[in-house]
Amino acid sequence: MNKKILFFIKVPPPTTGATLINMYVLESEILKKAFDISILPISYMKSRKSMGKYEFSKAVIIFSVFFKLLNELVFNKPKLIYFQISPKNLAFIRDLLYVSLIKIFRVKIVFHLHGKGINNIAKSKVKGALYRYAFKNSDIIILSSLLSYDIKDVFNGKVHIVQNGIPDVVSLINVKSKTALSLSPVKLVFLSNLIMSKGIFDYIELLKLLKISKIKFEGIIIGAEADLSEKEINNIIESESLKDDVKYIGPKYGKDKYDILASSDMLIYPTKNDAFPLVILEAMQFGLLIIATEEGAIPEIIEDGVTGFLVEKNNPNQIADKIKYLLKNLELLDKMGIESRKKYEQEYTLGHFERNMKATFDKIFKEID
Repeated sequence: MNKKILFFIKVPPPTTGATLINMYVLESEILKKAFDISILPISYMKSRKSMGKYEFSKAVIIFSVFFKLLNELVFNKPKLIYFQISPKNLAFIRDLLYVSLIKIFRVKIVFHLHGKGINNIAKSKVKGALYRYAFKNSDIIILSSLLSYDIKDVFNGKVHIVQNGIPDVVSLINVKSKTALSLSPVKLVFLSNLIMSKGIFDYIELLKLLKISKIKFEGIIIGAEADLSEKEINNIIESESLKDDVKYIGPKYGKDKYDILASSDMLIYPTKNDAFPLVILEAMQFGLLIIATEEGAIPEIIEDGVTGFLVEKNNPNQIADKIKYLLKNLELLDKMGIESRKKYEQEYTLGHFERNMKATFDKIFKEID
């Protein structure tokens, strides 16, 4: 059977959840052994600060990628193209150019949607028609059944669900049990690029509430500049009289990041716009209790009251109440951290992800043949 796949996906830089997952796909030994894989990696920008901005260099890259894709289709025609399409904005229009070229050559596409937002955009007749055109005669991979609503009005083909997974790095770090950690101050970490929709302002408001309640805490913000710069976030911290209580330490990767997670008590993630955030999986593997908003697939990842707590969006008071409750019930903090790690091991390891991706590709090849 011809199992030739072209991986046509975005890779770092910048480092995002989607580009990290794409790298796991590219480097998967399980997939390399099962399929005849060729790779056309794409990177349009050096940092998230370039997102949504017109730059001449991006136009040059798009032109180059188009002709590389044409070369693959003509001289190395794959049976299947695995395409991490951008689901909205100008990036979708850009990707539509590639989709149109692939359709000319009648090659099957499986789209992997790492974001969401199609449902609202597709209410426009014109934009809805563009989505239906792009997705026609394709398969789509989504991250959770909770996200199926996003494409229901523009796609009636085969939908595959593959949850994200990440490598287990706990063995690289000296992880202390949560009961051995000093909870005075309690260490609360916010891990995300400085994107306002990820809830950075709610996190800072939460810390204000804890300070008013005279709760001792240490706040840590990890992430690259994006909507906010280092200067802007530090100015906000100082203006809220939190300079001695919270530190922005910039982006951290590898062991530097893992050391911080391993020594933290809770991940606070009050996001307003997410699909399946890897940061939660990273925290789970270190046995952190997580407090996050009911957004995207998060209610599937976090079992409310078992591995963490789900809260309403735009409600730092609710987060503060959960933290106060936990500090009065430290045995629960330890127990929920253990359950968090257990769920990661059972569902969200890189091995689970790779095997699910292989099974999905196998199903699609059976349909093609």
